[in-house]
Amino acid sequence: MYTLYSDKQNIFECDIQLEGASLSEAYARLIIESDDINLMYNGTITSDGNCRITMPKLKGLVKEGGNLNLEIIADDMYFNPWKSEYDLMTSKKVTVEVKQQTKTPIIENKVKVNTTILTKSDIQALLKKLS
Repeated sequence: MYTLYSDKQNIFECDIQLEGASLSEAYARLIIESDDINLMYNGTITSDGNCRITMPKLKGLVKEGGNLNLEIIADDMYFNPWKSEYDLMTSKKVTVEVKQQTKTPIIENKVKVNTTILTKSDIQALLKKLS
């Protein structure tokens, strides 16, 4: 499975060995097949066989999943040397998980205390009443 990115330029690269035809006269193209549309991108082949095909951002052009086909045309011959399914992904992704906000309630207890100041004679009088 080959990965294509919807939010950035895609570069397909491979090495090609061609027998019986000249690499300098050959050219490559990559076809993206999806349910609704087929897109074709032309590439270049260097003299040492490096094939490079540049594709723009694919967002909005193709849907997730489909097939890729590499085609090589050399002299008057057509080759389809590579096929693969593709998966369309984004290169950057942000995930946010919001957690439930929890507030601990503040409970205030107010107690009113009456304070009476007793003198030594007041204490002695209370003790006499209790005995």
